Amino acid sequence: MKFSKQNVFFGIMILILVGLIINELLPKKEIVLKEDVQKVQTVATGGVDEVPQIKKADKIIIANFHATQRCASCTALGRLSEKTVSEQFANEIASGKMEFKSINVDLPENEEMMNLYQASGSSLYINAIKDGKDNIVKNMKVWQYLTDDQAFVNYLSTQLKTLL
Repeated sequence: MKFSKQNVFFGIMILILVGLIINELLPKKEIVLKEDVQKVQTVATGGVDEVPQIKKADKIIIANFHATQRCASCTALGRLSEKTVSEQFANEIASGKMEFKSINVDLPENEEMMNLYQASGSSLYINAIKDGKDNIVKNMKVWQYLTDDQAFVNYLSTQLKTLL
């Protein structure tokens, strides 16, 4: 049996489409990692949650992971995230309730943080610490607002206010 390039192409496209549909239909799961008895971290997969589902966090850490070499979008993510936190939450930063961290994934001294957050490359995580437990969620939606500074600030500050 002989297959034409066109038939092979369409077969591959159908397989990719079926895979994408199945991935969307499968339930999203939470990964729970235990570092020790006192500390549990939850990371939502698939970008389902933009912020941890915690009310009145004891402390909030906004962690911007990035490489040494950054593209314009990655640079904007870090700049806008830090701007939002420092300008909109100055009181929370001063009191120690909120903290912004810029973490270079290329530096070996940051390996422990990368493992804790399960981070690689450029990304933004929000960790709502409650009763000594980390509740870490990767925020994927921030990327949609990089071309509009005010929309980014409004979005991220709204997300963070839900944790206060």
